[in-house]
Amino acid sequence: MSVPAIAISNLRFAWPGGPDLLTIDAFKLEAAESLFLAGASGSGKSTLLGLIAGITPCLSGDVTVLGEVMDPDRPSRRDAIRASRLGVIFQLFNLVPYLSPLENVLLPLRFSPERASRLRAAGLSPEQEAARLLDVLGLDSDGLDRASTALSVGQQQRVAAARALLGRPGLVIADEPTSALDHDTRDAFLSLLAAECRASDAALLFVSHDRRLANRFDRMVELDTINHAAAA
Repeated sequence: MSVPAIAISNLRFAWPGGPDLLTIDAFKLEAAESLFLAGASGSGKSTLLGLIAGITPCLSGDVTVLGEVMDPDRPSRRDAIRASRLGVIFQLFNLVPYLSPLENVLLPLRFSPERASRLRAAGLSPEQEAARLLDVLGLDSDGLDRASTALSVGQQQRVAAARALLGRPGLVIADEPTSALDHDTRDAFLSLLAAECRASDAALLFVSHDRRLANRFDRMVELDTINHAAAA
């Protein structure tokens, strides 16, 4: 049996001085599965993603990603797992403004030799694969050499997605990346994102408050149904 992409048990989380925000006894995302995680604004979706990605330490309970424990006492190890094995599409994209789109996509390879090694093992040049992803995701060649600040919101979103996908991560996490897109652009992006994840056998955890998108995924989970803090 394959190792789950995400396995959470007995998670308890509260910001300092605040009430419990997350109380999750069990949650699992299988390898290569696509899951739509729904929840209202302020329900703890982004906080949960931060715990899964190792950005925020889990001080009570266990978070295991691709078979690796996100150890709260080892921040450098959590950073290494995220850099080498995860692709994260942040809600605000987090592009480096003075770099070109191609340079932004290639940036993770500076922090993860393992990511670059997976590409070389597949006979792929990092630069060619980065350009391919940008093309597949719909960024025209005219935008490749611009500063990222000169791109539209939709173009920035494509760059962020290509960066997350580069190097064939085992898990892609997307935090409401389509919230600023129009209907047609959003649907095209979701189709391309799902196709790229399937092609590399990556699990996809997609978080949004827009439940109309749920039928594009293997499974949907309402955060309130697994988060007992929401009912407290």
